[in-house]
Amino acid sequence: MLKHVIALIIAVAVGAIGYAFWTRKTAEESPIMVMVTQMRTRAIIQHERQVTVWYKSCPETRGINPQVMVIWPAKLNYALDLADTKLDLGADGVLHVKTPPIRAEDPTVPSDVGEYLAQTSFWTLDSEQAIVMREMQKATPLARHLTFYFLRNDVGLSEHFKEELETYLRAMTGALGVPVKRVDIDIPEPQVVIPPRPEIVLCEGAEAIANGLSFARRQPDGTTIGIYPKKDNAPQAAPTP
Repeated sequence: MLKHVIALIIAVAVGAIGYAFWTRKTAEESPIMVMVTQMRTRAIIQHERQVTVWYKSCPETRGINPQVMVIWPAKLNYALDLADTKLDLGADGVLHVKTPPIRAEDPTVPSDVGEYLAQTSFWTLDSEQAIVMREMQKATPLARHLTFYFLRNDVGLSEHFKEELETYLRAMTGALGVPVKRVDIDIPEPQVVIPPRPEIVLCEGAEAIANGLSFARRQPDGTTIGIYPKKDNAPQAAPTP
């Protein structure tokens, strides 16, 4: 009988210790759980990149071939999903954050905004307006191409998301009273497949430019190739025909 009483007392003591440990552990983890819940509520961080695209096109038309300078603006849209983001607060006060890759979303191209300058078009039977309209029809697929182009090549895009996410997390940790010495954010590099670029007929020696960065160039044989910045430890994409 005495053995059973002693065993019962030991079991209760072990249970009490285990419950106290579990309660303390839950209390310690609760701020992280609150942060995870808040991030899932917010769900996403979005970013718009304003670009201006311009290039000099020499399409073949009846009559004298014109030289047309086409200029149009676009918004390239990106998003970082927070629902699957993982948080881990180390004993050293460093908050480790691992997110999914940045994803590209559909770009925005104003349908009523575009400028052009036509030269050597006298005696051209196709009207300048018709030529420019054909070029502007390429704007949305070209903006989609550029959205993925910058996602692969623009290092500043990842840094922007890191800065915004760190600001958001520090605001939460401050509100919850969680001491954080440093926020270490890991955004993995996305596996990007750049959509084909629509055919643009550039003038001899001309380049297509977005925000000062050349992304396509006409070769001496008349073909247009893509220009891809060199990136360390990353495979180069084949030129887009």
